[in-house]
Amino acid sequence: MNKARGFFQFFRMFGLVVSMAMTLCGFGSQPALAAVSDPGVLLLLLPDGQDVRDPKVMAWMDAANEEGVRIQPVMDTAFMGMGASALGYAGLVLPDSLHAVASDSLIAAIQNYTVAGGKTLLVFDFGALTLSGNVPVYPVPKSRLSSLAGVDYILYDQLRDNTTGLGPITALRSTLRSLLVPPGKSMAWAGVAGATSPLASGSTLGNVSVSPSTDPSVSPLLSASGVTDRSALYLPVSMQDPGGARGFDPQQYASLPYAGSALAGVGRRLASSTRIDLGRAMRGAPLVGVTTTALSPSSSSPLASTALLSEADPTESYSGYLLGALMYSSYVTQGNFGQLAGQKVLVTSPQFGLVAGINPVGAGQVMFVNLPLTYLKGRTDALPMHGFLHYFTRQVVGMAHLSPMPNGVGGLTLDWHLDSMAAQTPTQNLIKLNVFNNPAAVFSIDMTAGPDAIVPGDLLGWNLTANKTARQLLKGFDAQGHSVGAHGGWIHDYYGTQVTETNQLVSTGGACVNAAAKLDNFQQCLVLNRQAVDGVVGHPSRSYSAPEGNNPVWAMNWLEQQGVVATYFGGHTGLGATRQYRDGQLLNPKIWVFPVTPQGLYATFEEFQAYGVPQADVLDWYKSLIDFSLEQNTSRMVYAHPPGAELWSSVLIDMLAYAKAKNAQFAWYTMPRLADFMTRRLSVTWSQAKDAATGVTVFTATHPLSLSEMVWRLPKWRFANAPRIVSGKATVDGTHAEYWLVKAGAGTRLVFRA
Repeated sequence: MNKARGFFQFFRMFGLVVSMAMTLCGFGSQPALAAVSDPGVLLLLLPDGQDVRDPKVMAWMDAANEEGVRIQPVMDTAFMGMGASALGYAGLVLPDSLHAVASDSLIAAIQNYTVAGGKTLLVFDFGALTLSGNVPVYPVPKSRLSSLAGVDYILYDQLRDNTTGLGPITALRSTLRSLLVPPGKSMAWAGVAGATSPLASGSTLGNVSVSPSTDPSVSPLLSASGVTDRSALYLPVSMQDPGGARGFDPQQYASLPYAGSALAGVGRRLASSTRIDLGRAMRGAPLVGVTTTALSPSSSSPLASTALLSEADPTESYSGYLLGALMYSSYVTQGNFGQLAGQKVLVTSPQFGLVAGINPVGAGQVMFVNLPLTYLKGRTDALPMHGFLHYFTRQVVGMAHLSPMPNGVGGLTLDWHLDSMAAQTPTQNLIKLNVFNNPAAVFSIDMTAGPDAIVPGDLLGWNLTANKTARQLLKGFDAQGHSVGAHGGWIHDYYGTQVTETNQLVSTGGACVNAAAKLDNFQQCLVLNRQAVDGVVGHPSRSYSAPEGNNPVWAMNWLEQQGVVATYFGGHTGLGATRQYRDGQLLNPKIWVFPVTPQGLYATFEEFQAYGVPQADVLDWYKSLIDFSLEQNTSRMVYAHPPGAELWSSVLIDMLAYAKAKNAQFAWYTMPRLADFMTRRLSVTWSQAKDAATGVTVFTATHPLSLSEMVWRLPKWRFANAPRIVSGKATVDGTHAEYWLVKAGAGTRLVFRA
């Protein structure tokens, strides 16, 4: 109470009297903070005058919505005028890329809020710069928020061009899962390789060629980039890019060619080498004196000894398809972390120090995330933002949240790609094995429908319009409840390798001739494929997958115009259904994209077979994904081709049996099914109000049509007593070990107490 009073007095020093009904920014009639604080709302701190329609702001708003929590922008002046009422909100988010310049008074307000008991999420370059005569400069000798982070960072005065490093980041497996990193999106970390050649430094590196590996312990990207125990990469910083993050573009990962099986039967396709542009990264010697930490075990871990912990909860790195350990930008940090009571190390950089950790500050807590989360989401890597926001809201704040799953049931999406005629017999054999016959196991099934597959005139394609067997297959799948859609593209390999951002209306050289329209261009590849598939199933298809993962913006625009609501996507890998943030903005808001989740370096049966991944490892991965989806109440997408699946049909059947044994706890979802649910979920509005006298929280939720399938999850450590329905239709389920589940029924309004 005394700390809160001191916090309020701090603000009174500034003589600020700010109405809680004021608008939060300088345009239109933006919603204002309510006169009574909502304990279920996060505050997103923005500079005065910031347009809340900015894609960087919307990235946070959309991420929070998808994670089932609510977030409200608040401008600097409004925040500093809130006084002790700011503590009535769930927490404070200090975003990167939006608020690099901060006044000393704002920094002091943030510190006082946290000391008084606030929960603060501090991200990367927030407040990185101060003003000297209205000119942005780096603070000397370190960030003014270092005491909140628990380490010294933004050490520009000392390190200059070595202020920010670019390299792998690591965490315990259990921590990665809590950060929403699914099995297969992280790989065992064996350490930075030893140097085999002298260090060369000083110049930007540009492109490197990354070749796939048959050795699962190899990190192809790190090997190609030359990162060793004697060589590190750094990103130059500037006033325009205070963290240097824009010197390396992760969006290029979304352009990597995913495997196809058009050649199955005549020689299986192998993943080819690819080029990665290291941008403005420069090579230099590793620094001495950076923060060295021991990763903190999960608080729920039952393991008693360090030896057992390292065996059952190994250190792993964030990883990517074909590349192995990925590289992220983070500030170099100095100072000890993890030794003080309450400190918890979440993620580290082997070369640059602390990447994420929990630090107690006074009566409050800070979750420091030394990664450019906003920038990453805008460049098709949203998993870090969603993961850290998920951890902050669940494990630091303990917020009630709206489940992202229909009826609160986690699951998976299996997207089948029927690339060519080589898949016809394998598909028929899988049908005989009852792979597609379980009404509770429905899949997305997308076909490339043209007569050719690799090059024009090869006659290796499905030729759907003239292929009676293929038409019967699609009709049967549609009748069984599977979602049938287009896979490109008319001619699988040719479209996947030749389509670009600029050749929408360029001739395909005869590959996609629309005789009826007298047109030949790459857009016609989509037109012809969609017409063929829709003509067979008798209704417009609503899902799509891109051959080789090659999905130009113009193609997504065209698909959205045709009513497609769900697409397979090569970016944001490892995340569940999400919106397509790309090129720094939200594109195609009516479409939900389904990122691929790989198994380490590879993603399909054909690759597992070609690169010698043991069948037992693949089955264990599938089982782990199912368990992960249930534990985290989420869903992920994997994909397959019938030829490879038929060869390893025992793995597929065992995986389906494992899922079936979960009964009602687990569900298979088609892409349109989840897309429709997520779109309907966007219209849910809800609020919380806490009675100061009784401590009881009242939840009120509305939807213009129906709240059915919506489920609220209330952490039992925050809400000790079972919720009670006040009005509306709902049931309360207390069987979950960690959460009360409030399951809404039909009706447009629900009120419950907890």
